[in-house]
Amino acid sequence: MCFHKSLNVKASELEGRYEAALPPSANFQPIYHANAYNFPAWPIVTRQEPGKLQLIHWGLIPRWTRSQDSAEEIRTKTINARSETIYEKPSFRSAAQSGKRCLIPVTGFFEWYTAGSKKFPFYISPSDQKITSIAGLWDEWPDPDTGELIPTYTLLTTEANPLLAAIHNTKKRMPCVLTPDAEQAWLHDDLNETDALALLAQQYPASKMHSYSISKRITSRTEPSDVPDVLTRVDYPELNNNTQLFS
Repeated sequence: MCFHKSLNVKASELEGRYEAALPPSANFQPIYHANAYNFPAWPIVTRQEPGKLQLIHWGLIPRWTRSQDSAEEIRTKTINARSETIYEKPSFRSAAQSGKRCLIPVTGFFEWYTAGSKKFPFYISPSDQKITSIAGLWDEWPDPDTGELIPTYTLLTTEANPLLAAIHNTKKRMPCVLTPDAEQAWLHDDLNETDALALLAQQYPASKMHSYSISKRITSRTEPSDVPDVLTRVDYPELNNNTQLFS
């Protein structure tokens, strides 16, 4: 699954890429590493308002959630959604059926390779474009205590391509990274369930991805991880002969 990602660009680059404006109060700065379990606000482009980059928190709270306590609990389980079942699972079904699709801009994401009892973090980024989009769903939750409509989103995953199957070798899943054509369709086309699921099943080509191992600082509890150094390549002797992991 995908719980860590980056968006290492300037605000002007992001706005130019999506031809969409950030809120005046956004004060967007490059994000080197974000952990989903911190439920960060992220610039998202929704199908409903494609001309805006809206800051929406990661971890989808379904509309039917009854209390703030329930919302805090459920959002830990809705960081990712398996694309194959979004029309079946109660947490995502309403958003999927109502076409609440969105683009999640990233410059890369992080996954772990497992070798016995050891895990090694990898950074994976597109090699054909600086900023790419991951498919997502979003929804608005009406807070029963305040009446406020709170937007949240989930990141969709699919079966891994050969590169991600080698790296993420225990789950063999990857984010639904979209090609330019798929991005256009996910945001703008009137997709029915069959069309949407077929689009999400398309794997981003491994030949257009770059991967390398990084420091285990990404999971440090004592050092900050949203810093440029987290993206620096670190080689591990245990991985030297495994060429499938590097692209």
